[in-house]
Amino acid sequence: MRTIMTLWDLPSKQLATIKAIRSDIRENVKERLSEMGLEDGRDVQCIRKGPLGGPIVMQLGGSVFAIEQELASKIEVEPQHS
Repeated sequence: MRTIMTLWDLPSKQLATIKAIRSDIRENVKERLSEMGLEDGRDVQCIRKGPLGGPIVMQLGGSVFAIEQELASKIEVEPQHS
């Protein structure tokens, strides 16, 4: 069974596939996410989350990025299981 969750809900060290980026994100932010490589079908891994709702640190390919909780909660992912 497929489980869809948000990037923010993804546990640390968990690998997932990006399924959708919600349409209510501003267009310029979507463009920036695309430039970072955050697009449907890409694999992403949660490295860690900052305390008290701080940013999520994620790995996307060979790069590491941090984005805020509000934005991470608008990116839908499907966890991958080993």
